[in-house]
Amino acid sequence: MKPLTKLYLKTFLLTGIPYGLIMIGFDLLDGEGFRLWKFVFLTFFFGITMSLILVSFHKYRLKKNGVQELTNENLGVTQTKEIKTKLGRAELIKKLKTDPIIGKMKMKETENGIALKTDITWKSWGEEIKIVLKSESESDFEYQISSSPKLKTTIVDYGKNHQNLNRIESVIKNIA
Repeated sequence: MKPLTKLYLKTFLLTGIPYGLIMIGFDLLDGEGFRLWKFVFLTFFFGITMSLILVSFHKYRLKKNGVQELTNENLGVTQTKEIKTKLGRAELIKKLKTDPIIGKMKMKETENGIALKTDITWKSWGEEIKIVLKSESESDFEYQISSSPKLKTTIVDYGKNHQNLNRIESVIKNIA
């Protein structure tokens, strides 16, 4: 099965079935009783509508962020990238703090890297970004950057975590 089809199906199942069950619960509380046809209709209608809207917008935002081929890795909400640079940890922190977007994030130094957290926005419930030093030589440093949503039940992130990685990469490579 294609990765995009899997995401449509996953979104359908994780939105449609709970909605149908909740609506049947309300019917039972109201005294209307359980009707199979109503459960099936509500589940399919809501699930199909939500999967079409959410996944299509997610796909659109990923394409806008420069993703050419949709795979399981880039359709997921957790994104990871490795970057080689000449910036040491202190220089990296200084550069990240001067960026107008990344500089506003909550930054915490960890034993082997940096942890960033974003606040809730209209696009997301917030993200956790980790920059971990993988290896270092005399003048080269290799960092692994990962970005994931704070809310673990997030199904689609509309390309926000991919955008975070691109932003950090552009700051590190002085593209921005």
